[in-house]
Amino acid sequence: MSIKTAAANCASVPCWTCRRRRLKCDRALPICDKCTCSQQPCLGYSKDKPLRWTDSVASRGRLTGRKVPHRGQHLPINRVLGDPGLQGLSPSVRGYIAYFEQQCCQECVLYDFERANPFKGFIQLIPSCPGLCYAVVSVAALHQAFRIASAQCDQSPTAYKSNLNEVQISQWVEQVHYMYQLPAYHDALYNKQRTLSFLRSEAYAGCFSNPEGVIACMIMSLWFELMDSGRDTWRYHLHGLREVMLKRGLSLELFKDGEWATDLPRMSEYFDTSYAIFQIMGSTFVQAKQPYQPLFSMSPTLDILKRSESQTWIGCPATLLYVLSLVNAAASSSDKWSPDWADTIFSYLRNFSPMKWAVAGVEVHYMRPRYQLACVWQAAVEIYALQVLPVSFISGVFNERRIRNSLDSILHHLKSMDPTDVHLKGILWPAFVIGAEAQTMSQRVLIANVFGHLWTLWRSHNVTNALKVLEKIWARQAMEGSSRRWIEYVYEWGEDWMFI
Repeated sequence: MSIKTAAANCASVPCWTCRRRRLKCDRALPICDKCTCSQQPCLGYSKDKPLRWTDSVASRGRLTGRKVPHRGQHLPINRVLGDPGLQGLSPSVRGYIAYFEQQCCQECVLYDFERANPFKGFIQLIPSCPGLCYAVVSVAALHQAFRIASAQCDQSPTAYKSNLNEVQISQWVEQVHYMYQLPAYHDALYNKQRTLSFLRSEAYAGCFSNPEGVIACMIMSLWFELMDSGRDTWRYHLHGLREVMLKRGLSLELFKDGEWATDLPRMSEYFDTSYAIFQIMGSTFVQAKQPYQPLFSMSPTLDILKRSESQTWIGCPATLLYVLSLVNAAASSSDKWSPDWADTIFSYLRNFSPMKWAVAGVEVHYMRPRYQLACVWQAAVEIYALQVLPVSFISGVFNERRIRNSLDSILHHLKSMDPTDVHLKGILWPAFVIGAEAQTMSQRVLIANVFGHLWTLWRSHNVTNALKVLEKIWARQAMEGSSRRWIEYVYEWGEDWMFI
């Protein structure tokens, strides 16, 4: 590159972020690379100094850094609306961003700790990535539309027909029709299209102006599709997410002599973890399963999944997620497996202790719900393994009769979970798997009640569609008996579902 060309790609002055942090700026265009690497919002190179809101008494002199004493709790909305990088946005957009931080971010993680919630970190990337702004607004608007529509229904979300073999979702269809008329729903669709347009332009450009922002956009797009249905379209975003992350330039160059050369940035850590969750869970109800491969190949899979316990909403213990990945890998290459695989999967399942996992939790008062959550996931993972692995592979290792005999005790754990407990957000996938195994009307009514609680929590089509698929499974079982595995019905219908 010539000196003239290099000069043309650099600003004449440092960016305002580096000036405030007293760092040497590389003056890269359109945004500073130093800000990008440190995950700081680049405030640009404008001549006018950006407005900066602080709670300090003065910016210079003896009172520099002194703060006005606060009474009461600091509201997150003040930080969002006071961010200098968001000052140019319209009031409605800023309102959606504030709504996203206050209402959506807490649902995206199991435990909402301020510093450990990566979705709140997405907001810091918005000033340097316009597409991420569209993606965040689309998710917030859709979430808000679901809440407004469901508030119109005063009756119970579930009802049961006189036919004992059929369970219906009452009032939900009416809420959907009402939601289609809401301005928030129109805002969600409009910003979804703008997000897709942004991602398309980034893909055509060949190099990403802000890789972290683009990846965050794709994760938000995945969330949108899961909230809106959970069917089929999430696959395209997941495929794109993998391609972008592989091109991001954070692969083996981070390693030296088999060890980390530098610490993996926190946001990159979350991207890797989030991809692992989507890839493993997305393969469960898809016939053409894809074995999970870590994007950073020298990072052990189990270590990546352990981060998911604190960084995501999934709620599944890392060991059981690892078992799921092993089951998917075995099912995807049935002609290459060895007998040792069954022993390995069985060993992980049997050696996992729900009580030990519960005791190792972050809060003492969460011990009981964590124990219930772990028991539910352990049973669901074993049921799933029995469904997808060939009979010849599991015979002599897994005991299907034992699972059916213990189904009532498994359902008791589901029934005992407090509908207001934070751990409820992590049981959609296991509730679906256990529900598909339910045989009696009382068991199915209990599962439908659990989905009613999940609907109250999530208010998304992902929940309603999961119950509708269960209804179809129960109807087929009523006609054909239990001679076939229920996973074969899911494959036969040809719809790729992700219920999380």
